[in-house]
Amino acid sequence: MKKVLFGIVTITALAVYFFQTQPHTEAVEQAEQVKPTTTEPNVDNKEQPNDNSPQQVVNKLKKQISLCRDQSQQQSNKVQLLNQSLVSFFVSELKKGTSVSTLLKYENLSENNKHQYIALLRDAIVAEQKQQFNISYSLNELASWQGIEAIKGFTNDKLKEMIQQLGDNKHSPPGLTLSVPLDENVQKETLYALLSNTDTFTTYSKTFFKLKGSEVISPATLFVLNANKFTPKEFEQAISANQFTVNEVATAIKNDIPNEYIIALLQQVPVLDAMPLYEKNTVLYNLADIAVSKFNLPLVKALQQKGIVPTNEPGLFTGLDVAIVNLPKSANLTLAPLNTKNTELLDYLKKRGYKAHSGNANEVLNSKGVFFVNDFIYQQGAYINKQDNPAQYAYFSPIEEISNAELPKVTTADNSDIATFLIDIEQQKNELQARSNNCNDLHKDLRSAEQLVGIRQAYNQVWNANEEHGDQSAAVLHAIDPVLVNYWFTSLNNQHSYDRSQSTFSELLSKEQYQKAYEYSLSTVLTQAETDRLFSLLLLKPDDLITLWQSRVEPKPPSDLLRLSSLPLSQWQKLKQAGFDFSITDVYGRDVYIQAMFASNDIVQFLIDNKIPTDAKKLGVDILDLALEQSYNQGKLSKTVPLALRIVKEFEPNHLARVARLKMFYPEVYQQLIQLNPALKPALGTELNHYMFDNH
Repeated sequence: MKKVLFGIVTITALAVYFFQTQPHTEAVEQAEQVKPTTTEPNVDNKEQPNDNSPQQVVNKLKKQISLCRDQSQQQSNKVQLLNQSLVSFFVSELKKGTSVSTLLKYENLSENNKHQYIALLRDAIVAEQKQQFNISYSLNELASWQGIEAIKGFTNDKLKEMIQQLGDNKHSPPGLTLSVPLDENVQKETLYALLSNTDTFTTYSKTFFKLKGSEVISPATLFVLNANKFTPKEFEQAISANQFTVNEVATAIKNDIPNEYIIALLQQVPVLDAMPLYEKNTVLYNLADIAVSKFNLPLVKALQQKGIVPTNEPGLFTGLDVAIVNLPKSANLTLAPLNTKNTELLDYLKKRGYKAHSGNANEVLNSKGVFFVNDFIYQQGAYINKQDNPAQYAYFSPIEEISNAELPKVTTADNSDIATFLIDIEQQKNELQARSNNCNDLHKDLRSAEQLVGIRQAYNQVWNANEEHGDQSAAVLHAIDPVLVNYWFTSLNNQHSYDRSQSTFSELLSKEQYQKAYEYSLSTVLTQAETDRLFSLLLLKPDDLITLWQSRVEPKPPSDLLRLSSLPLSQWQKLKQAGFDFSITDVYGRDVYIQAMFASNDIVQFLIDNKIPTDAKKLGVDILDLALEQSYNQGKLSKTVPLALRIVKEFEPNHLARVARLKMFYPEVYQQLIQLNPALKPALGTELNHYMFDNH
């Protein structure tokens, strides 16, 4: 582990050595937070309660849930292993010659949803294809290439130095990727040197380096990406002694390298009908499919002369599917106007008998449309509505469709190896799910034992009150429990559709043009979204933005103060030094004490020391509610209770309900509490609170 950590640090340091990094903001270190989350209670009391006491019943359930949580992680890992075994099975079937279309027919036998089943099958296709190429996962390979200087900032010596620093960690640390660009000023001598990597010319390096413009890195790839450094004739002559693979052709097509270079490159590829390597979700079978995706009709025709045509497999995908999903469109599947390049390719495919997979089109009254979607291709389809877009509908409606709903499917297990394997996998998953369901029941049992209502039911109560009482809901909800008032505020906040688009003011903040933003705020009332954006940045950069915040033409409050809960004490102190007014409230009148409670005891003390006011009589939870809830969740008297008692002098039913909860479940904590203030002793029969506050 130490070596892995050392390796990651070293890689990061050397990345800075290689490249000029972007400026970054100073990270705000996180203080230890005291959050009222449900934790295992501290039960190391002098006298253990009997087995049937409310405390022991709850403790047992919490221990069972804790065990379930550990088991759940183990079950999740087992499900991932089962999915990986399915990928391995698919690979073995593909090697035996089983078609992808055949494997797709069995998706109904899998408990995985359709998209996950297809995703696992795509993973298998990619994994099987990787076995057809030379792939290296070690930096040693990369460091030995001649012409590596084609990547900006790279030299053989620098890579060897990195390898030496990494020691045994020469492979990609999990989750680490460094994007590297080409050197735009690369010399031709360097490019010619790439051609001299005879043994490793088409060996693909798979490390934490990601080359911009390509899914693979090889000497051949680097040369092709620099084709524009040569004239077409020079390029043809330079590559005449080298053999390439379909991967370099795919890279050239995707990067819009002119066709005259690609045609020359095709002459140097011994196997043109292979599938290129893919790392993303979309898997296209051959070079013609990629050419279709770029609407490169001349190249599609050139490939056809070499026997490479777009895929045409009903149930899988067709070239027309590829073209349609790559048409420019908006987020709601609406197509943009087609250009000549689009229609010429579409017409070419239609004349050759290609069909397109379709979904269910909307046909309501006078509305009629065509809907093209392919489940295998991980891209957005297209919907053309006749009423809204008659011209495009007239163009697309004659296309022959392959109905996804009518494709042949295996719905009951047959005697095939595929069915047998899928049924076995699902039986194992069902067993794991049964255990998970038992754990879910424990959560219900715990809520019942604690006499608590879940957050979903709490919001149902809020919405019902809102429908019945409208603007008077806050008082009604407070009488039930002040927690519900805060949830009502959150609900109202979520209903507001603040414009989150990039405004002039927001753009000035993003570009750190604070003086111009200041001048803007002196004459223009900020929107709520702009106010919230400014407030969130102010918390991180008080010295830069405090003047702007204080000088707004209208001092609109933020929507909420939630971000304060993540700041350490040092940042609160920095805000005070800059002149920030902690008596601020949000649009619903909530002050900073709630968020201070979720930050740390020291921050609550900081607010008290600085005489920051709070209105203990306002509607909604107060600091004492939260301190008592913390005590219950921690199973011991919270350190914030004495602080809260300095602020809250009058005790309300909601406070006493929480004290009654402590009395029932943690009698010794209750005794410690009433020693601090005997007035907190609840009357006999006081009902427990049924809601606990969740800060969101």
